[in-house]
Amino acid sequence: MRTVEEPTMADARPVYPELDFPPAWPERPYTYLNMVATIDGKTVSGERDENVMDLGSSTDHATMRAIEDVSDAVMIGAGSLRATKGLHYAPGIKRFVVSSSGGLDYTARFFTDDPHGTWVVTGSRGLIHVPSPVKTLVTGESADWRPVLLAMRQDLGIERLLVEGGSELNASLFEADLIDEVFLTVAPKVKLGRETPTVAGGDPLPRGSLKTFHLLSCTVEEDEVFLRYRRPR
Repeated sequence: MRTVEEPTMADARPVYPELDFPPAWPERPYTYLNMVATIDGKTVSGERDENVMDLGSSTDHATMRAIEDVSDAVMIGAGSLRATKGLHYAPGIKRFVVSSSGGLDYTARFFTDDPHGTWVVTGSRGLIHVPSPVKTLVTGESADWRPVLLAMRQDLGIERLLVEGGSELNASLFEADLIDEVFLTVAPKVKLGRETPTVAGGDPLPRGSLKTFHLLSCTVEEDEVFLRYRRPR
């Protein structure tokens, strides 16, 4: 889950002023994750349902917006949407929220800013809760991501997909090996907590199935570290 407020962004500069990515895959968008975490790997500053606007600096916020600006679409989990009141994106970026129930606040800016450019990714049981003109992509009972990403790529023309959490959404995409890059801001803070969310939750992978990424860049801005990794294909 990422921040939505930019209280001091006016003079902040993004770490990646000019971003470039490899071409999209024929069967899915080029997919990348952007998260901020504490030194001990936690992705919240308070409780799970609270905003995390204080976790990263204004540079992190500006960097987040710069990554969004080069993306065709952004996808988040329902928990992230519920926790970040007033969540909004620049005009023109398609937005997807993943919710098995479809039970969301459809008066939120996430939907009302661009109701025709918003989708709920849900199972068949969640369809009845999604009002028009919000659109849907159906995951099916197996929650297989590949048909969803295929529809994004071939039906909606999405080439670059940004994922902004939360932890379980990230984990499901990592497990399916559908994350091509990771942008990670390490905030100079320690949160602790056995049940506190990290960048990715889910079930642990076996030792022989760990996902390996190559480091593309490492940038230090004051006390924050900005890391960019790419999955070798």
